[in-house]
Amino acid sequence: DMLSITENERLTKVGPGTPMGELLRRYWHPIAVTTELEEEPVKEVKLLGEELVLFKDRGGTYGLLDRYCPHRRVSLGYGIPEEVGLRCCYHGWRYDHTGQCVEQPFEETVHPDGRFKEKIRTTAYPVQELGGLLFAYLGPEPAPLVPHWELLTMKNVLREALITELPCNWLQCMENSVDP
Repeated sequence: DMLSITENERLTKVGPGTPMGELLRRYWHPIAVTTELEEEPVKEVKLLGEELVLFKDRGGTYGLLDRYCPHRRVSLGYGIPEEVGLRCCYHGWRYDHTGQCVEQPFEETVHPDGRFKEKIRTTAYPVQELGGLLFAYLGPEPAPLVPHWELLTMKNVLREALITELPCNWLQCMENSVDP
């Protein structure tokens, strides 16, 4: 029996608030290879229907934020990694890996108490490195542990990892991955 259009959409749509999106957000997902961020420390990614930006700041901390700065909606894909966090290229607002705005140049002159930044936060998700891969978790807290699969934790092995974008939904990919 073939799936109905409604059943197919229920299984394949993964955006926020969708049944499969809510289920898949309860798992860690590989989103990049660590060496990618050594070459270019900011990368735009799309995961579970969300447009995000992955970065490694100069202090070595990874972050995953909503792609667009809450101030003027400029892509943080053009952001500048700082010692702590990512600075928006447009007006210089800086966000840490938790999504908290930690600096707003020139706002201190308008708001002498300098506390306006405390009211600004963007969507952020945890990122963890394991076996040369970066994993992201988009679900509710507390996050489960990143699965320590033997393949990713074995010592004294050479790993080669790559990530490719497949132009299909998650179910098509999984259904056909067994064929080879």
